[in-house]
Amino acid sequence: MIEAQLEHIAHDGGARRGSRRTLRLETVGSAIAGETVAVVVHNISATGLLFEGGPELAIGERIEIELPEAGVTEARLIWTSGAIHGCQFDQPISAATLSAAQLRSAVGAAFEPAPIAPPSERFGARLQRLRRARGMTLAALAATLGVSKPTVWAWEQDRARPLVERIDALAEALGVSPELLHPPAAEITTIADRLAGVRREIADVAGTDPARVRIMIEL
Repeated sequence: MIEAQLEHIAHDGGARRGSRRTLRLETVGSAIAGETVAVVVHNISATGLLFEGGPELAIGERIEIELPEAGVTEARLIWTSGAIHGCQFDQPISAATLSAAQLRSAVGAAFEPAPIAPPSERFGARLQRLRRARGMTLAALAATLGVSKPTVWAWEQDRARPLVERIDALAEALGVSPELLHPPAAEITTIADRLAGVRREIADVAGTDPARVRIMIEL
């Protein structure tokens, strides 16, 4: 995580520039002008970054990001979910700039973060991306959470979903905000609905009645 400040600046130089927001990575002695709010950068890659906090933002909003070794880099907000916001750089940043930015991290840069993902990303794909970005194997994540390796594999294949009570521990293991692991409302269905669908699929393949299919879930 990298502490940062999101600054709102109003321009008087004409409609072309208008008002804008500037994201500054936290630096000692930096001069901040205008209205600012503290945010946290959770993930930065060559193509974009993900940050948490700040005011309500709109998709398509332009943000100028002050990066070490690169100065001001322009980006566009491509998705937002509650307090989590994903930005895409207009032009990919260099490896040197990425490394310099990662050195601001409170926990160091031990891995190459994955690119920012759109909100349509399925839970399983998101979990797999975050696990790999963290440099963890299936077995390592399973051991951290006290579950089996097949259980984590099932989560990543969208064949099962972790209990709500596990989300905080899962987020902590992956080094992200819990909000990032909550599925969009469109994905939420009851366990009974999911099991009914799986029973029908298995029954079709086996040539039997769905009522004869028994499913065991390891939680």
